[in-house]
Amino acid sequence: MELLTSPQSYDICFSVASLVLICVTLFIHLSEDKYYSKQGHIFGALVIDALLLNIMGLFHALYLYNEFMHDLIGYNNNCYIVLAEKMLTYLIPYLSITYLMSIFQIEPDGPLRKAILIIPTMYSVFFYPIGYFTGFFFYFDEVGKLVYNYPQAATVNIGVDLYYAFATYLLLKYTKTISSEKASALWVYYFLMMVGVPIRIVTKSSSIFEFSVSLTLLLCVYTFQNPSEFVDRLTGTSTRNALNFTISTNLLQKREFTLFGIHIDRFNAILGEKSSEVAAAMVSQVTEYLKGLSPDKVVFYPNMEDFILIFQGVTPDEVVIERTAEQIRKRFKDTWTILDEEIKLYESPYAIGFPDEVGSLERYNEVRGVLDKAIGKQGKDMLRMADLNLKIVEHDKKIDSIVKHALDDGLLEVYYQPIYSPSTGRFSSCEALLRLKDPQLGFISPAILMPIAERNGTILSIDRFVIESVCEMFQETDVRRHGLDYVELNLSVVDCIQTNLYDNVMNMLSKYQVKPSEINFEITETYEQGITSVMDENITKLTEAGIAFSMDDFGTGYSNLVRIATTPVDLFKLDKSIIQSAFESETSYMVMINLIKIIKALKKEIVAEGVETGEQARQLIKLGCDHIQGFFYARPMPRDQFLQFLRDHNG
Repeated sequence: MELLTSPQSYDICFSVASLVLICVTLFIHLSEDKYYSKQGHIFGALVIDALLLNIMGLFHALYLYNEFMHDLIGYNNNCYIVLAEKMLTYLIPYLSITYLMSIFQIEPDGPLRKAILIIPTMYSVFFYPIGYFTGFFFYFDEVGKLVYNYPQAATVNIGVDLYYAFATYLLLKYTKTISSEKASALWVYYFLMMVGVPIRIVTKSSSIFEFSVSLTLLLCVYTFQNPSEFVDRLTGTSTRNALNFTISTNLLQKREFTLFGIHIDRFNAILGEKSSEVAAAMVSQVTEYLKGLSPDKVVFYPNMEDFILIFQGVTPDEVVIERTAEQIRKRFKDTWTILDEEIKLYESPYAIGFPDEVGSLERYNEVRGVLDKAIGKQGKDMLRMADLNLKIVEHDKKIDSIVKHALDDGLLEVYYQPIYSPSTGRFSSCEALLRLKDPQLGFISPAILMPIAERNGTILSIDRFVIESVCEMFQETDVRRHGLDYVELNLSVVDCIQTNLYDNVMNMLSKYQVKPSEINFEITETYEQGITSVMDENITKLTEAGIAFSMDDFGTGYSNLVRIATTPVDLFKLDKSIIQSAFESETSYMVMINLIKIIKALKKEIVAEGVETGEQARQLIKLGCDHIQGFFYARPMPRDQFLQFLRDHNG
């Protein structure tokens, strides 16, 4: 028992170990990049306080247990060292609570609350100088140890207890907004500091408390002061986790704030075609500009196409939001110079008010899905919550769940729509179309299905399912003998930018012994707006391997003659909206005729989609369309029905 209660046996060792730990912590802290300035400054103050505390503690221990240092320091200087050590000790709880508040972005409102927060510490700090001169609270014995006069000396710990109680309340309320690792680190931090007090009383030594402080600060520097979870080191932007944390903590504090977003159209595709250096420079330049508009100089970058600013105490209708939107509009009218390259970006601003419009993080994530759909239709005007049809949020949420589990639940099936070739009088090709049939909701339109699949990440597995289904049909049936030359199937932009697309497709064809010429991938007319070097390489390699490409929905996007001539496709599919309007308006008919002439002049083939009448079919064949697709000939049908159709019509 004497070993545990005799300070001489461990004081100096603990003091040296504690000093080493705090020096390591200080070195790590100084070497880290600082992103959350207030949190970083408070933590720095904590580390400096702990460093000085450990130095004072070590000198006091050396004075007590080393004869040379005893004579060198002297009795009076030792008393001053002990007073400084005690005042630094009682600064720790205040700095710890303000550090905790900075983590959870809590600001005390008004001077009264700020005063209440600091009063216990002020009492403790003034307690020691007053006690030294009056002898009312404590005195120094003949060997230089501080001896308390109880019960009046016990009042110094009341403030510490109040801080610990407040810290416990904050931890219980807010740690659910952070990861379990960070929550555990905070609980350990306050537990070690709390148990350090009774240990100090029992052992009559402060060195163990100082050691526990150093240990907990080292723990913090590897969790909260290591901001990789909240900040992208390459660009300096705050991450999705940081945004979720900010939203959650603000909502818990019942704060009013506005989330101001800037959606940059096809920014993901633009970044993809650039080198990593240019891409990082582009994000950094946009971030630095937006920091100048952000009240707290923080810019969130939760996904590849959105930048977000948070305006505290502001509603979406206030002047500052509209003024910010106007400044952004003006800036984006000009190009961005990135490493000597001029790049044009197109923005779509939006604003969401918390908590009046959105009251939870879950609700925000639901609204985001509707927001993504609405942004493209809104143009350059700022999109507000009032512009959204939130009635479909719950429906979208249900469909999202259905799509996520569609493959596992066996809800997906590939249908085939025959395509007629006038030159042969046969149905020599078809389009593979995905169908999802839910037991409760019935068929879910591909127009709804595919955007949701792209958003929730299932699009790649769905694309593989379609390709494999087509390959299985070629292998398992006699479609070739009945005149089917090739199958057209849609290829998503998400798949096009996968570096392993070529290998995956060729391996699939090899597995089922399907010729590359029997596959035709459809890409949309607007694909060039999002083309990347990876996409370009994939299309080139697949084309060289013998796989043909066609442009789907032609005539609905932003066509020009140069793009038509340079697009790496063999076949253009005239969108059904062009066909239908051509037979309703003479002007539209002339537009269609000119489109057909241009494509034929380039020696490309044409598929006319959406043909519903015999008159439409005859006119389109007369105008030179190579293939006719539509309900006039056949609707999309399951595989077995499609096989029978070929047997019946191709002989």
